Amino acid sequence: MSRSRLLLRAILLATGGAFMLWKAYDSARGARALQGGEALLLQRIALIEALVGVLALGAAFVAAAALRSRRRKRTLTLGDADRRP
Repeated sequence: MSRSRLLLRAILLATGGAFMLWKAYDSARGARALQGGEALLLQRIALIEALVGVLALGAAFVAAAALRSRRRKRTLTLGDADRRP
């Protein structure tokens, strides 16, 4: 994947994660005004929104970490022709 696509992915995930955390805070604040089953349902929705937000921020961190340049190395060596037993 190209560096520009990885950067776009990281930005979109971070934006979406921050939005979901803001929605979770707003839902939790709204649940305090309600009572009974409605408040419980809204608190559970806020919890799920917060978990999705944290997951999106974690994925954004991983995408941003993939932007780091690394030295290429061979992944599979079946036997070196230069090496003698």
